[in-house]
Amino acid sequence: MNKAKISEIFFSVQGEGLYAGSAQVFIRFFGCNIRCRYCDTKFSRFDEYDAKALAAAAGKLAQRYNAGYISLTGGEPLLQADFIAEFLKKNKFKKQRIYLETNGILYEDFSRLKGLIDIVSMDVKLPSASGVRPYWLEHEKFLRLARQHDVFVKAVVTGATLFDDIKKTVSLLRKAGRNIPLVFQPEYSRLSEKLMKKIIKFQIYAAGYLPDVRVIPQMHRIMGVK
Repeated sequence: MNKAKISEIFFSVQGEGLYAGSAQVFIRFFGCNIRCRYCDTKFSRFDEYDAKALAAAAGKLAQRYNAGYISLTGGEPLLQADFIAEFLKKNKFKKQRIYLETNGILYEDFSRLKGLIDIVSMDVKLPSASGVRPYWLEHEKFLRLARQHDVFVKAVVTGATLFDDIKKTVSLLRKAGRNIPLVFQPEYSRLSEKLMKKIIKFQIYAAGYLPDVRVIPQMHRIMGVK
């Protein structure tokens, strides 16, 4: 029987993206395939769960708090895509939608979850902000699959973010062939008037090409919750 490495399972309010403010049960999968310079997730420990035990733990929290979503987050959940496929096929959450938070790189692993995910929150990794190598081709292939879902793209913007990366992000979404919302998320630890002015300039540019462009900070950090 497959087991997953899980860092934590908890209830909270979604703090990022289009679904900010919604009540969710978070399943944080251990490990990531990249290391972004602004990452605020710690990976010091994990517990192992089989599909039945994980469903019981998540379902109990969802029922207790009337949560409408089960969020698969990380790290990078798709590193454990085989387990997730087994987990979701064996356990149907009738009252909760399945919400995947991913860096949008592992498109082949994502393809194994066809028909099992309701919402996709995809981070586009801007090289100038994240400090990792460009993943434009991987992002493009991922969005070809993800556009069949309720999907939006989120980009963390820092003081180092280059306008060229914003132009490439806009081009990426236009290539996807449908109206995918774009969310600019300011780096919380560097939040300033200067950074916000920069982000608004990016928003004005992107809105000239895309129908839905928003600026949304990390609301959970503002509220002081996990």
